[in-house]
Amino acid sequence: MKKHLRREYQLLFAVASALMVSGAAWAEGSGANVPNADTTGFAILSNATNVTHWGLGGGAAFEGSPYKGYGTHITPVPFFFFDDKWIHAIGTTVDLKVGKWGGVAFTLRGNYAIADGYKGSDAPILNGMQNRSAAFWLGPAFKWETQYGDLSGEYLTGGNKGQKADIEFGKTLDYGRFSIEPHAGAAWLSGKYVDYYYGVRTSEARAGRPAYTGTATYKESVGAKFDYRVTRQQLVSLDLSVAHLGSGITDSPIVGRRFIPEAKIAYLYQFN
Repeated sequence: MKKHLRREYQLLFAVASALMVSGAAWAEGSGANVPNADTTGFAILSNATNVTHWGLGGGAAFEGSPYKGYGTHITPVPFFFFDDKWIHAIGTTVDLKVGKWGGVAFTLRGNYAIADGYKGSDAPILNGMQNRSAAFWLGPAFKWETQYGDLSGEYLTGGNKGQKADIEFGKTLDYGRFSIEPHAGAAWLSGKYVDYYYGVRTSEARAGRPAYTGTATYKESVGAKFDYRVTRQQLVSLDLSVAHLGSGITDSPIVGRRFIPEAKIAYLYQFN
């Protein structure tokens, strides 16, 4: 198991190194993502002018469930956006800005993974399983900017639900009101995380669903995000991607998919 875990760490860091060599970092954007983007140092000590941006909207995520017989998981998402000198919040993620050095911005992130988990009644294979709930995740995150694109990463812990770390690279290409951002990423999921969401406890085992203890694994994804700015204040976004699940997940008797398609659509009205 330790050898398996080391291999997955090596894969994650190999992907990270490859992306860093490519010169990835923050892409130039609207400025709403990171106001005062030219500042350096700790955010709490910065004397830059505090500019507030906020907006409201909504969206939905359509994700093929990895669980056998589940079908497509549809999650409505309220879309609240807020950004000032110290805080950046969008959707179910809130970042407390720590500071920025050499084009790399560091934050303390809180995220509620609203789509995670299941109920025993969601699919026949899950009948008799104890419900698995969504979790609030907390940990450090970063985003690094260069003219070549965005490199972002995070390491989050969810208490008894384990830990997860991911890294992603994306490059935004602007065409007037329309933009496209191809992106690719890799995530490492701890054994505790995999066991909670994909494991089968001894008390839950039955014919056709043997007990299974999840092990640490990885997930890779690739996709593209399409944005269309209807007006200066209004933005419509569509994000299409597909993820590949590692063997720690797909070896579970309740999992029936190795590739997971996902689509996210959102509308945002920015008031200032």
